[in-house]
Amino acid sequence: MGWKVLTSARAFWVSGQAAQAELEAVGCEVMHSPKPGPYSEEDAIEYLQGCDAVIASSEPYNARVFAACPKLKLVARCGVGTDAVDMQAAAAAGVVATNTPGAMTEAVADYAFALMLGISRRLPESDALMRAGGWGEFRGVLVHGKTLGLVGVGRIGQAVAQRAKGFSMRVLACDPFLQASGKADSLLEFVTLEQLLAQSDYVSVHAPSTPETVRMFNAERFAQMKPTAYFINTARGTLVDESALLSALQNGTIAGAAIDVYAKEPCPTDSPLRGAPNCVLTPHNAFNALESTIEMSRQSAQSVLDLMQGRLPDNICNPAVWDSPSLRVPSR
Repeated sequence: MGWKVLTSARAFWVSGQAAQAELEAVGCEVMHSPKPGPYSEEDAIEYLQGCDAVIASSEPYNARVFAACPKLKLVARCGVGTDAVDMQAAAAAGVVATNTPGAMTEAVADYAFALMLGISRRLPESDALMRAGGWGEFRGVLVHGKTLGLVGVGRIGQAVAQRAKGFSMRVLACDPFLQASGKADSLLEFVTLEQLLAQSDYVSVHAPSTPETVRMFNAERFAQMKPTAYFINTARGTLVDESALLSALQNGTIAGAAIDVYAKEPCPTDSPLRGAPNCVLTPHNAFNALESTIEMSRQSAQSVLDLMQGRLPDNICNPAVWDSPSLRVPSR
């Protein structure tokens, strides 16, 4: 008998037909949640009743959810970020957590560079003017030959660096863990965060959300940037103090921003950021290339298949749970 699998990730709904067919072929019952995630903790508890696994968006998975959903064995994040999953609580409850590393690397790198080009050459304003029946000029700035600062240089950050070299950019990097590993790409010039902010024409964020990085971009950090610099965030909204970003845009502390992720998602309709000047806003869409969403769906489904058949999933995020007496998988 297969598992009952809830899917809350819109990417899986749109691009996961082949992955869903694989699950159904081994007897799984695959259901979409009543609405796509992310949604509230209360909704998660309601929708997960009787489910063995969830192919998840970024709604919360915490001790309360795990306690209220005793059949749940797997949270398979259809994405790379796992900050919505309380790993300590998952381990204590015996719930396996996985993600889909690498599946969206090129998509997010493309998108980050597209945002950089779009804000620099004022493409949204040009498009809006044309659609309104107008005609005019919008003077932008060159990306070519400028300095790009990457805050966080994992797979995505390094892919952005590769694209930047095609534009003859100088690439600064701030990532103490990568620098200490000795595995850094030779394209990168490592500097402190303060040096990066002071020298960069573009600051692009690719760091994870951790207690140390929450609101790391605050008023002090924006004040350290050039007044001609642009800020790009395709990582996590929690890394940014949005009120400080709004002030920096309104006061001309920085030249502009391009934002794809928000402290609260969906971004509230009354968010002041929606009226921010010199700012391109997109709805957490950097991952959303067809090829990437198909691969994310495949990897998520594979985690379900592996665990259901007693195998350790390749992309497990809390491996210690595998040897825990609380592990909810009945046999291995």
